[in-house]
Amino acid sequence: MSEFTFFAPVDRVTCPRCGTQLPCHNPASSRYFACGRCHTYFWSVPEAVGRAQFRDVFKQVCVPGPSLPLGQAAELGGYHCRVTGYQVRSEQQDQAAEWREYQLTPVTPLPGDELPLDFPLQLAEYQGHWLLIRRTATYSDQLGAYGKRYDAEGNPFRLWHRYQPVIREARGEFDWDILEDEKLAVEEYISPPYLLTREQRGNETPTWYLAQHLEPEQVAAAFALSRKDLPARRGIGAAQPSPAPNWPHLRLLFLSAVGLLTIMQLILSLRPHGTHEPLHFTYTEPTPGANSQMLVSPSFEIQRGTTLTIELQAPSLSNHWVEVTASLVNEQTGRGREFTRSLEYYEGVEDGESWSEGSRTASAWLDGVPAGRYHFNLYPSADPGTGSVPLTLEMGEESAPWSNYFLILFGVALLPLGVRWRRRSFEKKRWQHSDFNPYAPSES
Repeated sequence: MSEFTFFAPVDRVTCPRCGTQLPCHNPASSRYFACGRCHTYFWSVPEAVGRAQFRDVFKQVCVPGPSLPLGQAAELGGYHCRVTGYQVRSEQQDQAAEWREYQLTPVTPLPGDELPLDFPLQLAEYQGHWLLIRRTATYSDQLGAYGKRYDAEGNPFRLWHRYQPVIREARGEFDWDILEDEKLAVEEYISPPYLLTREQRGNETPTWYLAQHLEPEQVAAAFALSRKDLPARRGIGAAQPSPAPNWPHLRLLFLSAVGLLTIMQLILSLRPHGTHEPLHFTYTEPTPGANSQMLVSPSFEIQRGTTLTIELQAPSLSNHWVEVTASLVNEQTGRGREFTRSLEYYEGVEDGESWSEGSRTASAWLDGVPAGRYHFNLYPSADPGTGSVPLTLEMGEESAPWSNYFLILFGVALLPLGVRWRRRSFEKKRWQHSDFNPYAPSES
Protein backbone atom coordinates (compact mmCIF):
# COMPACT_ATOMS: atom_id res chain seq x y z
CA MET A 1 0.00 0.00 0.00
CA SER A 2 1.30 3.49 -0.87
CA GLU A 3 1.88 6.40 1.49
CA PHE A 4 -0.86 9.03 1.81
CA THR A 5 -0.31 12.66 0.80
CA PHE A 6 -3.14 15.16 1.10
CA PHE A 7 -4.02 17.85 -1.44
CA ALA A 8 -7.21 19.75 -2.10
CA PRO A 9 -9.86 17.11 -2.78
CA VAL A 10 -11.18 16.41 -6.27
CA ASP A 11 -14.77 15.25 -6.11
CA ARG A 12 -15.09 12.89 -9.07
CA VAL A 13 -13.36 10.50 -11.50
CA THR A 14 -14.99 9.12 -14.63
CA CYS A 15 -15.48 5.43 -15.34
CA PRO A 16 -13.88 4.76 -18.78
CA ARG A 17 -16.53 2.16 -19.63
CA CYS A 18 -19.91 3.60 -18.67
CA GLY A 19 -19.03 7.24 -17.97
CA THR A 20 -20.32 7.16 -14.38
CA GLN A 21 -18.89 9.89 -12.18
CA LEU A 22 -17.37 8.23 -9.10
CA PRO A 23 -16.65 10.16 -5.91
CA CYS A 24 -13.00 10.40 -4.89
CA HIS A 25 -12.44 11.20 -1.22
CA ASN A 26 -8.65 10.90 -1.26
CA PRO A 27 -7.42 12.21 -4.63
CA ALA A 28 -3.80 12.54 -3.51
CA SER A 29 -3.36 8.78 -3.02
CA SER A 30 -6.27 6.98 -4.67
CA ARG A 31 -5.21 5.61 -8.06
CA TYR A 32 -7.44 2.55 -8.52
CA PHE A 33 -11.21 2.68 -8.75
CA ALA A 34 -14.08 0.22 -9.10
CA CYS A 35 -17.36 1.32 -10.64
CA GLY A 36 -20.42 0.13 -8.74
CA ARG A 37 -22.60 0.45 -11.85
CA CYS A 38 -20.76 -1.53 -14.56
CA HIS A 39 -18.24 -3.22 -12.20
CA THR A 40 -15.25 -1.93 -14.16
CA TYR A 41 -11.92 -1.73 -12.34
CA PHE A 42 -9.61 0.99 -13.68
CA TRP A 43 -6.58 3.17 -12.95
CA SER A 44 -6.91 6.93 -12.92
CA VAL A 45 -5.20 10.12 -11.70
CA PRO A 46 -7.93 12.34 -10.21
CA GLU A 47 -5.97 15.51 -10.85
CA ALA A 48 -5.77 14.74 -14.61
CA VAL A 49 -9.29 15.07 -16.02
CA GLY A 50 -10.22 12.39 -18.57
CA ARG A 51 -7.13 10.29 -17.92
CA ALA A 52 -8.08 6.68 -17.06
CA GLN A 53 -6.87 3.18 -17.92
CA PHE A 54 -9.11 0.11 -18.04
CA ARG A 55 -7.87 -2.77 -15.85
CA ASP A 56 -10.61 -5.40 -15.53
CA VAL A 57 -14.33 -6.07 -15.12
CA PHE A 58 -15.78 -7.96 -12.17
CA LYS A 59 -18.23 -10.29 -13.86
CA GLN A 60 -20.18 -11.32 -10.76
CA VAL A 61 -22.03 -9.11 -8.30
CA CYS A 62 -21.71 -10.59 -4.82
CA VAL A 63 -24.83 -10.23 -2.71
CA PRO A 64 -25.86 -8.75 -0.37
CA GLY A 65 -23.35 -5.97 -1.13
CA PRO A 66 -21.64 -3.64 1.34
CA SER A 67 -23.16 -3.30 4.80
CA LEU A 68 -21.29 -0.05 5.38
CA PRO A 69 -22.12 2.70 2.86
CA LEU A 70 -19.18 4.10 0.90
CA GLY A 71 -18.38 7.60 2.13
CA GLN A 72 -19.71 6.88 5.64
CA ALA A 73 -17.51 8.29 8.44
CA ALA A 74 -16.84 6.72 11.83
CA GLU A 75 -14.51 6.78 14.84
CA LEU A 76 -12.49 3.57 14.72
CA GLY A 77 -9.07 2.59 16.00
CA GLY A 78 -8.53 6.04 17.47
CA TYR A 79 -9.04 7.79 14.10
CA HIS A 80 -11.82 9.69 12.39
CA CYS A 81 -12.17 7.50 9.27
CA ARG A 82 -14.24 7.24 6.14
CA VAL A 83 -15.16 4.11 4.17
CA THR A 84 -13.66 4.72 0.73
CA GLY A 85 -13.29 1.21 -0.72
CA TYR A 86 -15.13 -2.10 -0.60
CA GLN A 87 -14.08 -5.49 -1.92
CA VAL A 88 -15.23 -9.09 -1.71
CA ARG A 89 -12.48 -11.68 -1.39
CA SER A 90 -12.27 -15.45 -1.40
CA GLU A 91 -9.56 -18.08 -1.60
CA GLN A 92 -8.16 -19.71 -4.68
CA GLN A 93 -8.45 -23.12 -3.00
CA ASP A 94 -11.92 -22.49 -1.57
CA GLN A 95 -13.95 -19.78 -3.30
CA ALA A 96 -16.95 -20.50 -1.07
CA ALA A 97 -14.97 -18.93 1.81
CA GLU A 98 -16.01 -15.36 1.01
CA TRP A 99 -15.45 -12.26 3.13
CA ARG A 100 -15.73 -8.50 2.74
CA GLU A 101 -13.12 -5.81 3.37
CA TYR A 102 -13.60 -2.06 3.72
CA GLN A 103 -10.77 0.44 3.29
CA LEU A 104 -10.78 3.25 5.86
CA THR A 105 -8.99 6.52 5.19
CA PRO A 106 -8.70 9.67 7.35
CA VAL A 107 -11.54 12.15 6.97
CA THR A 108 -9.14 15.04 7.54
CA PRO A 109 -5.35 15.16 7.10
CA LEU A 110 -3.43 13.72 10.03
CA PRO A 111 -0.74 15.93 11.63
CA GLY A 112 2.86 15.37 10.57
CA ASP A 113 4.55 14.58 7.28
CA GLU A 114 4.12 10.81 7.51
CA LEU A 115 1.13 8.68 8.39
CA PRO A 116 1.34 6.40 11.45
CA LEU A 117 2.58 2.89 10.79
CA ASP A 118 -0.86 1.39 11.35
CA PHE A 119 -2.54 3.37 8.55
CA PRO A 120 -4.48 2.82 6.33
CA LEU A 121 -6.97 0.72 8.28
CA GLN A 122 -9.07 -2.13 6.93
CA LEU A 123 -12.33 -3.45 8.36
CA ALA A 124 -13.07 -7.09 7.47
CA GLU A 125 -16.34 -9.00 7.92
CA TYR A 126 -16.83 -12.75 7.59
CA GLN A 127 -20.14 -14.41 8.55
CA GLY A 128 -20.99 -11.45 10.79
CA HIS A 129 -17.61 -11.45 12.55
CA TRP A 130 -15.67 -8.17 12.34
CA LEU A 131 -11.93 -7.44 12.45
CA LEU A 132 -10.21 -4.06 12.53
CA ILE A 133 -6.92 -4.53 10.65
CA ARG A 134 -3.82 -2.37 11.09
CA ARG A 135 -0.41 -2.58 9.51
CA THR A 136 2.15 -3.47 12.17
CA ALA A 137 5.88 -3.86 12.69
CA THR A 138 7.83 -6.68 11.06
CA TYR A 139 7.83 -9.98 12.93
CA SER A 140 10.52 -12.61 12.93
CA ASP A 141 10.02 -15.40 10.39
CA GLN A 142 11.24 -17.89 13.01
CA LEU A 143 8.38 -20.26 13.80
CA GLY A 144 8.11 -21.68 17.30
CA ALA A 145 6.82 -25.08 18.36
CA TYR A 146 3.35 -26.13 17.14
CA GLY A 147 3.37 -23.43 14.42
CA LYS A 148 3.41 -20.56 16.91
CA ARG A 149 4.71 -17.01 16.53
CA TYR A 150 5.25 -14.62 19.41
CA ASP A 151 4.71 -10.88 19.56
CA ALA A 152 7.01 -8.39 21.29
CA GLU A 153 5.39 -9.15 24.66
CA GLY A 154 5.83 -12.90 24.22
CA ASN A 155 2.16 -13.67 23.57
CA PRO A 156 1.76 -16.78 21.39
CA PHE A 157 -0.10 -16.72 18.06
CA ARG A 158 -0.99 -20.15 16.67
CA LEU A 159 -1.08 -20.86 12.93
CA TRP A 160 -4.70 -20.70 11.77
CA HIS A 161 -4.77 -20.62 7.97
CA ARG A 162 -2.78 -20.34 4.73
CA TYR A 163 -4.29 -19.22 1.43
CA GLN A 164 -3.95 -17.13 -1.72
CA PRO A 165 -6.67 -14.49 -2.15
CA VAL A 166 -8.99 -13.90 -5.10
CA ILE A 167 -10.74 -10.53 -5.65
CA ARG A 168 -14.36 -11.27 -6.52
CA GLU A 169 -15.81 -7.76 -6.59
CA ALA A 170 -14.84 -4.19 -5.67
CA ARG A 171 -16.35 -0.71 -5.41
CA GLY A 172 -14.92 2.68 -4.56
CA GLU A 173 -11.31 3.85 -4.48
CA PHE A 174 -8.03 2.29 -3.42
CA ASP A 175 -4.47 3.50 -2.94
CA TRP A 176 -2.96 0.25 -4.27
CA ASP A 177 -3.72 -2.21 -7.07
CA ILE A 178 -5.92 -4.71 -5.29
CA LEU A 179 -5.57 -7.23 -8.17
CA GLU A 180 -1.88 -7.53 -7.29
CA ASP A 181 -2.99 -9.06 -3.97
CA GLU A 182 -3.95 -12.21 -5.87
CA LYS A 183 -0.19 -12.94 -6.03
CA LEU A 184 0.13 -12.89 -2.25
CA ALA A 185 0.82 -15.89 -0.05
CA VAL A 186 -1.08 -15.24 3.17
CA GLU A 187 -0.59 -16.81 6.59
CA GLU A 188 -2.87 -16.10 9.54
CA TYR A 189 -2.13 -16.67 13.22
CA ILE A 190 -4.60 -16.21 16.07
CA SER A 191 -4.46 -15.28 19.71
CA PRO A 192 -8.04 -14.14 20.41
CA PRO A 193 -9.06 -11.36 20.34
CA TYR A 194 -6.20 -10.78 17.85
CA LEU A 195 -5.31 -12.17 14.42
CA LEU A 196 -1.84 -11.72 12.96
CA THR A 197 -1.45 -11.79 9.16
CA ARG A 198 1.72 -12.27 7.14
CA GLU A 199 1.50 -11.32 3.44
CA GLN A 200 4.32 -11.99 0.98
CA ARG A 201 4.55 -11.58 -2.76
CA GLY A 202 7.24 -13.81 -4.25
CA ASN A 203 10.59 -13.14 -2.60
CA GLU A 204 9.67 -9.66 -1.41
CA THR A 205 9.87 -8.68 2.24
CA PRO A 206 6.71 -9.82 4.07
CA THR A 207 4.19 -7.27 5.31
CA TRP A 208 2.47 -7.79 8.65
CA TYR A 209 -1.00 -6.82 9.82
CA LEU A 210 -2.57 -7.12 13.27
CA ALA A 211 -6.37 -7.44 13.43
CA GLN A 212 -8.55 -7.04 16.49
CA HIS A 213 -11.97 -8.59 16.99
CA LEU A 214 -14.87 -6.14 17.15
CA GLU A 215 -18.36 -6.95 18.33
CA PRO A 216 -21.09 -6.12 15.76
CA GLU A 217 -22.56 -3.68 18.26
CA GLN A 218 -19.26 -1.75 18.26
CA VAL A 219 -19.30 -1.48 14.47
CA ALA A 220 -22.96 -0.46 14.38
CA ALA A 221 -22.41 2.23 17.03
CA ALA A 222 -19.31 3.60 15.23
CA PHE A 223 -21.25 4.04 11.96
CA ALA A 224 -24.53 5.13 13.59
CA LEU A 225 -26.29 2.04 12.24
CA SER A 226 -28.74 -0.40 13.75
CA ARG A 227 -27.43 -3.83 14.68
CA LYS A 228 -29.98 -5.37 12.29
CA ASP A 229 -28.35 -3.44 9.40
CA LEU A 230 -25.26 -5.66 9.76
CA PRO A 231 -24.98 -9.32 8.74
CA ALA A 232 -26.15 -11.88 11.29
CA ARG A 233 -23.29 -13.60 13.07
CA ARG A 234 -22.81 -17.31 12.36
CA GLY A 235 -20.51 -19.77 14.05
CA ILE A 236 -17.38 -18.76 15.93
CA GLY A 237 -14.97 -16.19 14.53
CA ALA A 238 -11.24 -16.80 14.16
CA ALA A 239 -10.41 -14.11 16.74
CA GLN A 240 -13.67 -14.10 18.69
CA PRO A 241 -12.89 -14.19 22.43
CA SER A 242 -14.21 -17.11 24.43
CA PRO A 243 -17.18 -16.19 26.66
CA ALA A 244 -15.60 -18.25 29.45
CA PRO A 245 -13.59 -16.25 32.03
CA ASN A 246 -9.88 -15.86 31.48
CA TRP A 247 -8.36 -19.18 32.56
CA PRO A 248 -5.01 -17.92 34.01
CA HIS A 249 -6.85 -15.40 36.19
CA LEU A 250 -9.42 -17.98 37.25
CA ARG A 251 -6.69 -20.51 38.04
CA LEU A 252 -4.94 -17.96 40.26
CA LEU A 253 -8.23 -17.20 42.00
CA PHE A 254 -8.93 -20.93 42.48
CA LEU A 255 -5.46 -21.62 43.93
CA SER A 256 -5.84 -18.64 46.27
CA ALA A 257 -9.24 -19.91 47.45
CA VAL A 258 -7.87 -23.43 48.01
CA GLY A 259 -4.92 -22.03 49.97
CA LEU A 260 -7.16 -19.88 52.16
CA LEU A 261 -9.59 -22.76 52.72
CA THR A 262 -6.74 -25.11 53.70
CA ILE A 263 -5.25 -22.61 56.14
CA MET A 264 -8.64 -22.09 57.79
CA GLN A 265 -9.17 -25.85 58.03
CA LEU A 266 -5.76 -26.39 59.63
CA ILE A 267 -6.36 -23.60 62.16
CA LEU A 268 -9.76 -25.01 63.11
CA SER A 269 -8.44 -28.55 63.22
CA LEU A 270 -5.71 -27.53 65.68
CA ARG A 271 -8.25 -26.15 68.11
CA PRO A 272 -8.85 -28.51 71.06
CA HIS A 273 -11.74 -30.88 70.41
CA GLY A 274 -14.44 -31.34 73.00
CA THR A 275 -14.24 -34.67 74.86
CA HIS A 276 -16.76 -36.55 76.98
CA GLU A 277 -16.53 -39.34 79.46
CA PRO A 278 -17.23 -42.74 77.87
CA LEU A 279 -20.77 -44.00 78.36
CA HIS A 280 -21.06 -47.61 79.52
CA PHE A 281 -24.04 -49.90 78.85
CA THR A 282 -24.71 -53.58 79.21
CA TYR A 283 -26.87 -55.51 76.80
CA THR A 284 -28.66 -58.42 78.41
CA GLU A 285 -30.34 -60.98 76.23
CA PRO A 286 -34.08 -60.73 76.97
CA THR A 287 -36.03 -63.75 78.20
CA PRO A 288 -38.47 -65.30 75.72
CA GLY A 289 -41.57 -63.12 75.35
CA ALA A 290 -39.96 -60.04 76.93
CA ASN A 291 -39.86 -56.69 75.11
CA SER A 292 -36.62 -55.37 73.63
CA GLN A 293 -34.77 -53.26 76.13
CA MET A 294 -33.88 -49.56 75.87
CA LEU A 295 -30.68 -48.35 77.50
CA VAL A 296 -30.51 -44.70 78.60
CA SER A 297 -27.29 -42.78 79.20
CA PRO A 298 -26.68 -40.06 81.76
CA SER A 299 -27.18 -36.48 80.51
CA PHE A 300 -24.28 -34.43 79.14
CA GLU A 301 -23.70 -30.91 77.83
CA ILE A 302 -22.53 -29.79 74.38
CA GLN A 303 -21.21 -26.24 74.73
CA ARG A 304 -21.24 -25.14 71.08
CA GLY A 305 -22.41 -26.32 67.68
CA THR A 306 -20.23 -29.17 66.54
CA THR A 307 -19.82 -32.44 64.69
CA LEU A 308 -20.10 -35.33 67.11
CA THR A 309 -17.82 -38.31 66.49
CA ILE A 310 -19.05 -41.55 68.04
CA GLU A 311 -17.41 -44.92 68.46
CA LEU A 312 -19.33 -47.98 69.67
CA GLN A 313 -17.32 -50.79 71.25
CA ALA A 314 -18.20 -54.32 72.37
CA PRO A 315 -14.78 -55.53 73.65
CA SER A 316 -16.00 -58.96 74.82
CA LEU A 317 -18.06 -59.82 71.74
CA SER A 318 -17.08 -63.22 70.30
CA ASN A 319 -18.72 -65.33 67.61
CA HIS A 320 -21.89 -63.26 67.78
CA TRP A 321 -23.28 -60.03 66.42
CA VAL A 322 -24.94 -57.03 68.04
CA GLU A 323 -26.92 -54.33 66.25
CA VAL A 324 -27.39 -51.01 68.02
CA THR A 325 -29.77 -48.21 67.09
CA ALA A 326 -28.73 -45.10 68.95
CA SER A 327 -30.73 -41.88 69.30
CA LEU A 328 -29.17 -38.63 70.47
CA VAL A 329 -31.99 -36.75 72.21
CA ASN A 330 -32.00 -32.99 72.84
CA GLU A 331 -33.60 -32.63 76.28
CA GLN A 332 -34.78 -29.03 75.61
CA THR A 333 -36.53 -29.77 72.31
CA GLY A 334 -37.14 -33.51 72.51
CA ARG A 335 -35.75 -33.96 68.99
CA GLY A 336 -33.57 -36.95 68.25
CA ARG A 337 -30.82 -37.83 65.76
CA GLU A 338 -30.56 -41.54 65.02
CA PHE A 339 -28.04 -43.93 63.53
CA THR A 340 -27.70 -47.72 63.43
CA ARG A 341 -24.48 -49.72 63.52
CA SER A 342 -23.73 -53.44 63.54
CA LEU A 343 -20.84 -55.07 65.39
CA GLU A 344 -19.87 -58.67 64.72
CA TYR A 345 -16.80 -60.63 65.54
CA TYR A 346 -15.98 -64.27 64.85
CA GLU A 347 -12.88 -66.22 65.70
CA GLY A 348 -11.64 -69.79 65.90
CA VAL A 349 -8.91 -72.24 65.08
CA GLU A 350 -8.71 -74.23 61.87
CA ASP A 351 -5.97 -76.68 60.90
CA GLY A 352 -3.95 -75.47 63.85
CA GLU A 353 -4.13 -71.79 62.87
CA SER A 354 -6.26 -69.16 64.55
CA TRP A 355 -8.48 -66.90 62.49
CA SER A 356 -10.83 -63.96 63.06
CA GLU A 357 -13.13 -61.71 61.05
CA GLY A 358 -15.35 -58.73 61.67
CA SER A 359 -14.84 -55.93 64.19
CA ARG A 360 -15.81 -55.17 67.78
CA THR A 361 -16.02 -51.42 67.01
CA ALA A 362 -18.11 -49.18 64.71
CA SER A 363 -18.01 -45.43 64.08
CA ALA A 364 -20.58 -42.76 63.30
CA TRP A 365 -20.69 -38.98 62.76
CA LEU A 366 -23.50 -36.55 63.53
CA ASP A 367 -23.00 -33.19 61.79
CA GLY A 368 -24.46 -29.86 62.85
CA VAL A 369 -25.31 -30.77 66.44
CA PRO A 370 -26.29 -27.51 68.21
CA ALA A 371 -25.34 -26.62 71.79
CA GLY A 372 -27.61 -28.06 74.48
CA ARG A 373 -28.20 -30.82 77.00
CA TYR A 374 -28.45 -34.36 75.60
CA HIS A 375 -28.63 -38.04 76.41
CA PHE A 376 -28.47 -41.22 74.35
CA ASN A 377 -31.18 -43.87 74.03
CA LEU A 378 -29.77 -47.18 72.80
CA TYR A 379 -31.90 -49.99 71.33
CA PRO A 380 -29.61 -53.03 71.04
CA SER A 381 -30.44 -56.46 69.61
CA ALA A 382 -28.31 -59.56 69.15
CA ASP A 383 -28.47 -63.10 67.81
CA PRO A 384 -29.74 -65.78 70.24
CA GLY A 385 -27.17 -67.09 72.69
CA THR A 386 -25.20 -63.86 72.84
CA GLY A 387 -25.91 -63.40 76.55
CA SER A 388 -24.78 -60.20 78.24
CA VAL A 389 -22.55 -57.88 76.24
CA PRO A 390 -20.88 -54.77 77.74
CA LEU A 391 -21.15 -51.77 75.38
CA THR A 392 -19.11 -48.58 75.47
CA LEU A 393 -19.98 -45.37 73.64
CA GLU A 394 -17.16 -42.83 73.28
CA MET A 395 -17.81 -39.29 72.01
CA GLY A 396 -15.66 -36.49 70.69
CA GLU A 397 -16.38 -33.07 69.20
CA GLU A 398 -14.80 -31.79 66.00
CA SER A 399 -14.91 -28.05 65.22
CA ALA A 400 -14.07 -28.51 61.53
CA PRO A 401 -14.30 -32.08 60.22
CA TRP A 402 -12.11 -32.87 57.20
CA SER A 403 -15.12 -34.35 55.43
CA ASN A 404 -16.64 -30.88 55.22
CA TYR A 405 -13.33 -29.49 53.94
CA PHE A 406 -13.20 -31.98 51.08
CA LEU A 407 -16.89 -31.40 50.29
CA ILE A 408 -16.33 -27.63 50.05
CA LEU A 409 -13.14 -28.19 48.06
CA PHE A 410 -15.05 -30.32 45.56
CA GLY A 411 -17.70 -27.61 45.22
CA VAL A 412 -15.07 -24.90 44.70
CA ALA A 413 -13.29 -27.05 42.08
CA LEU A 414 -16.49 -27.39 40.03
CA LEU A 415 -16.25 -23.74 38.89
CA PRO A 416 -12.79 -23.85 37.25
CA LEU A 417 -13.47 -27.33 35.89
CA GLY A 418 -16.72 -26.09 34.34
CA VAL A 419 -15.01 -22.99 32.93
CA ARG A 420 -12.17 -25.09 31.50
CA TRP A 421 -14.65 -27.47 29.87
CA ARG A 422 -16.61 -24.56 28.41
CA ARG A 423 -13.45 -22.88 27.06
CA ARG A 424 -12.18 -26.13 25.56
CA SER A 425 -15.56 -26.82 23.94
CA PHE A 426 -15.57 -23.28 22.48
CA GLU A 427 -12.03 -23.66 21.12
CA LYS A 428 -12.77 -27.05 19.58
CA LYS A 429 -15.71 -25.52 17.69
CA ARG A 430 -13.52 -22.61 16.55
CA TRP A 431 -10.66 -24.79 15.33
CA GLN A 432 -12.81 -27.26 13.41
CA HIS A 433 -12.74 -24.72 10.55
CA SER A 434 -8.92 -24.66 10.42
CA ASP A 435 -6.54 -26.92 8.50
CA PHE A 436 -4.22 -26.70 11.52
CA ASN A 437 -6.69 -27.92 14.13
CA PRO A 438 -4.77 -28.85 17.30
CA TYR A 439 -7.80 -30.80 18.56
CA ALA A 440 -8.04 -33.05 15.49
CA PRO A 441 -7.13 -36.72 16.07
CA SER A 442 -3.53 -37.34 15.09
CA GLU A 443 -3.00 -39.67 12.19
CA SER A 444 -1.32 -42.91 13.14
